[in-house]
Amino acid sequence: MSDFDWGPLLAHRAASLKPSPFVDLLPLRQVDDLIFFAGGTPPPERVPVERLRQASADVWEVAREIAVYGESYGHDELRDLIAERLARRGVQTERERILITNGSQQGLDLAARALFDPGDRVVVEGPTYFGALQAFDAYEVEYLVAPVDEHGLIPEKLAEILASNERIKALYTIPSFQNPTGATISDERRREILRLTREAGVAVIEDDPYGELVFDGPPTRPLAADDGNVIYLGTFSKTIMPALRIGWMVYPEQLGPPLLDGKEAVDIQSDRFVQRTIVGAAQDGWLDQHIAECNAAYRERARIMFAALEREMPPGVEWTTPAGGFFTWLTMHGGPTADALLPFAARHKVGYLPGSFFYPDRRKIPALRLGFTTLSPERIEEGAYRLGQAIREASPA
Repeated sequence: MSDFDWGPLLAHRAASLKPSPFVDLLPLRQVDDLIFFAGGTPPPERVPVERLRQASADVWEVAREIAVYGESYGHDELRDLIAERLARRGVQTERERILITNGSQQGLDLAARALFDPGDRVVVEGPTYFGALQAFDAYEVEYLVAPVDEHGLIPEKLAEILASNERIKALYTIPSFQNPTGATISDERRREILRLTREAGVAVIEDDPYGELVFDGPPTRPLAADDGNVIYLGTFSKTIMPALRIGWMVYPEQLGPPLLDGKEAVDIQSDRFVQRTIVGAAQDGWLDQHIAECNAAYRERARIMFAALEREMPPGVEWTTPAGGFFTWLTMHGGPTADALLPFAARHKVGYLPGSFFYPDRRKIPALRLGFTTLSPERIEEGAYRLGQAIREASPA
């Protein structure tokens, strides 16, 4: 063992970096026969292995042509595919304003790298996606939390924050089927949020991994469809397969140079083979059909989840009923905090993500996130039963 002390050499920002909240749940995940409602991905049976296998094999036919460095902005055909799909949702852009990233997670980092100095303030939804907090933490920002209700971010609360604080650089928002609540911001609220941020000179970072995952009807309309200054993040992780690690940014023209420079500094380029695999797999309307089939499956699992919660939850427990996405947000009025509930849940062999994971200050609240896409209908129903039993046991008489 070396006795060398690295502590004095660590960068100041290293103290700001935090592990994934999943680390806190490692003991729970060792429980035998655990039903874990933490999943936020397509289930394994919805991963189109054969389609991707064939598309990948086709790419290897031209492997020597793409074996070198290149395409820091991304493969043109993939950028065109993304632009075409976004146009259907009202976002008018061209390939020149699309940067391919290693998942939308890298897009969060690149946006923060380009925008944030230590001490800058970022408005986030309360609750919000913890991966965004991990990305922003490295840039030593301060957080201002704007509350969310069943209709998404509340404009009146955002207005109060913008009016009473200085040095606000950006609003980070997930407008459609939000992680973790499943809430979707209404059209009226979207217009007001854009007005408020434009007047305040605040950037908007729109994270949209779930906008196409609608149980019935067309995909949602992004904020970027109504404001060309929105930094828009998308991904194939939720529509095709998380392990592909291919996402994208649509950005205002002025941000092109710092975003590309940041991208090249981090990894030079996203995987050229995987980008072409996605293009090949998406041909002939396959991607639209694949998403439609997935949405039908998710609609059924959501129906089963909501019915099971209705049947199994004790009085005082409420949950959101989103019309798309992967999650519902359960609140135990008058009950224990979700963190305090964990030992009881472990005894009943059920797991979830506590609400504290989704706030910058890790506040302990009586709310938790349940994901319903990765579990079978039978496991959803049994998991809801186990969770109901745990809540009853943990709740004051």
